[in-house]
Amino acid sequence: MNDLQTSSIALSVGAMDAYLCDKYVDCVTAVLRAYANGDWRGALPAHYAKTPLPAGEVLKTTRSQRPLWSIRMAARKLMERDNMLQIGNVPDNFNPILPDGQKLWTDLIDTLISKNRRRFTDVVPGDLVGLNDAAAAKKRKSAIVAFKKRLAGIIQIRHDWIHNCARPKSSIVDYTRGQTVAFTRDVKTFVEDLDSHIEAHRRA
Repeated sequence: MNDLQTSSIALSVGAMDAYLCDKYVDCVTAVLRAYANGDWRGALPAHYAKTPLPAGEVLKTTRSQRPLWSIRMAARKLMERDNMLQIGNVPDNFNPILPDGQKLWTDLIDTLISKNRRRFTDVVPGDLVGLNDAAAAKKRKSAIVAFKKRLAGIIQIRHDWIHNCARPKSSIVDYTRGQTVAFTRDVKTFVEDLDSHIEAHRRA
């Protein structure tokens, strides 16, 4: 039974990775296309400007009728040999397409706190009631730390299952059904809220 629980957690992390990779490709493509067409306002974001796209895909002559499609295919090729499981890198990958005032994680954390799950963000809505701005900002920062630690822990379960036969520090770890549901639910919440945030505020 434990294999079923652990594999469920690992599969949810794999689905999250697939989503993040696909979303990153979509965002990079949208920004580069907008910039190439003259529709992007301001300078090209530095992180996207430095993205090392495969030259073979960008210069492919078979797409002469759809030259900007090469940008998307090049971005996809880039993600075929990479993953997005370093949660600390997520803001770098998605903030370039988001306007000021809607950046990760500062402007997403209230949405995550609103789920009212102490295991997820450590801070729940009631903890912010009556606080002054400075104290509330400090609470939000601690919630970001807790949220990143929670996701990193779930991702580590996947790594242990795949690379260490589910034996971190040489001891077998058993996860209950309740723990498995909680882990996968938190991953799903993160993906859904991140996607909603990006789609609501993206600049391209």
